[in-house]
Amino acid sequence: MAARLNAAVRFEREHAATIRDFDFKRGDLVLVRNTAIEKALNRKMRARYIGPLVVISRNKGGAYIICELNGSVFDRPVAAFRVIPYFARKHLTLPDLDNFLDVPPRSNSRNGELRSFRP
Repeated sequence: MAARLNAAVRFEREHAATIRDFDFKRGDLVLVRNTAIEKALNRKMRARYIGPLVVISRNKGGAYIICELNGSVFDRPVAAFRVIPYFARKHLTLPDLDNFLDVPPRSNSRNGELRSFRP
């Protein structure tokens, strides 16, 4: 058991430059990796990332609930390994997310998990 712990510690130390744990907050702008094109043969000229998108919340498992800049929420959460920060060239002003999103505050659909993250 000690050998496994030592191997895990050594792995984290050797890969410290590549292992990143972003903790995006509500309203952060992000890009989402387009994993649908990774196995396609004609992926050379396709967009590798989708965005910019706005983070609404983070689930207990680590997946993010994300919406587009027009307020439409993605139909399913996005895995954390697909999400990277978006660095805007100029400042983008976002409206108040509580009034801007197209999800009602008391939804009984799949987006019901958003209720626990609303203030």
